[in-house]
Amino acid sequence: MDETARNEAIDAYFQALDTGELERVRPYLADSFVYESLAGDLHGFEGLREYMEEHRSFSGTTHETTTRVHGETVTMAEGVVSGGGGESDFCDVFEFDGDGNVTRIAVYLNDA
Repeated sequence: MDETARNEAIDAYFQALDTGELERVRPYLADSFVYESLAGDLHGFEGLREYMEEHRSFSGTTHETTTRVHGETVTMAEGVVSGGGGESDFCDVFEFDGDGNVTRIAVYLNDA
């Protein structure tokens, strides 16, 4: 999968988080998708929806990515998320399958 297609999937994910329109990212997710965060491992699109509705600490966010590094099957995106009266550094790791679908997103926040 080329970097342009990966960036498209990653952009859709951040747009979905920032707008609350999760359907934006659904076409990019593998059936076996896992969302890994402080809430634990959540499975499938419904797991992502659960995170957004029950576990997310920020709402009305804006994600600004400052760095993306592409490996063979993984892309790392880091930057700053702001919203809800706060700001936090983040590093999200996206894993892709051979068809270019996102199989895992691991979320790391530094809100200290």
